[in-house]
Amino acid sequence: MNTLIVYYSRTKNTQNVAKNLKEKLHADIEEIIDTKNRSGVIGWISSCIDAIRKVPVKIKPIEKDPAIYDTVIIGTPVWASTMANPVLTYITENKEKFKDVAFFCTCRHGGYEETFANMKEIIAKKPLETLFLTELDMESFDDKLESYANKIKGN
Repeated sequence: MNTLIVYYSRTKNTQNVAKNLKEKLHADIEEIIDTKNRSGVIGWISSCIDAIRKVPVKIKPIEKDPAIYDTVIIGTPVWASTMANPVLTYITENKEKFKDVAFFCTCRHGGYEETFANMKEIIAKKPLETLFLTELDMESFDDKLESYANKIKGN
């Protein structure tokens, strides 16, 4: 199975999950790079406002063409009960190129259901699998990640 993991991470939580998943699936990986500085408290506030507005933002050009992969796994933090705007931009620009997709998200407490529903609606495909990891899960997520990876391999 030819797999690409694409993710955006403001605080490195989603990045940590993506890199661990890469090892489990022997997948290619690409970080979505936002052109807007989202660091610190001001960046967090700006991110929440952008998420509520649900408007795509400018991202740096991607290097890996999702059309050449059997499965694209998309990772995002949850912002205001939806995906991060850089992920919104990525899936909006590339949705026609996806064969199969899977989603994962990192979140403080919740909001993942709406996040996954929004991603599914834009892509117009049911994901093979979904995984959410809360702030508490981030301390030890290997078992959950292993199960998620095995389910994706099984599809």
